[in-house]
Amino acid sequence: MKQLASIFVPLMLVMSMTVLRPQSLYGQYDKEGYTLEAKLKMPRVRKPEVQELMLDPHNRFLIVTFSTYPTHVLFYDLKTWELAKEYMIPEWFDLSSSFFDTEGRYFFISYGRFSSKYRRIDLTTDEISVVECWETPRGCLPKENAIPKKEIYTIDRTYYIIINRLNNKEVLVFKKN
Repeated sequence: MKQLASIFVPLMLVMSMTVLRPQSLYGQYDKEGYTLEAKLKMPRVRKPEVQELMLDPHNRFLIVTFSTYPTHVLFYDLKTWELAKEYMIPEWFDLSSSFFDTEGRYFFISYGRFSSKYRRIDLTTDEISVVECWETPRGCLPKENAIPKKEIYTIDRTYYIIINRLNNKEVLVFKKN
């Protein structure tokens, strides 16, 4: 019996160290060639849930939609991963149909799938206004629904960003080794 205990105890100790190490908390996100860099802080709201991710084409911001009614639009700085801007939009919207103007000053959010209107966010003054589709850089193109992005890479593939599958209140950022 002592021989069995002398084998069993060290084996259990090694197994528990493997299972309880901090990295195993994010084990389902082990991305070959990437290591966990940050877990983004989300605002405290009544029904928290990260909906969708998007990158600024000017490589300045990660845009996250969070919760619904109102939907929080969060802009995280890609260099520091700090929350740079936060806006509240009264309704849910599809982030995949949102876009920036060519200079990166305005962010356009679709007012609704069957509406020709957009909410225009001025990123310099933080003013939100409603504009018609012909006042946007894209004009009046039909809106196409897309599958919400739950994971993305930065343009240079330095970062891999994902909504935590076990806790959809978190966004995890991994950096290339």
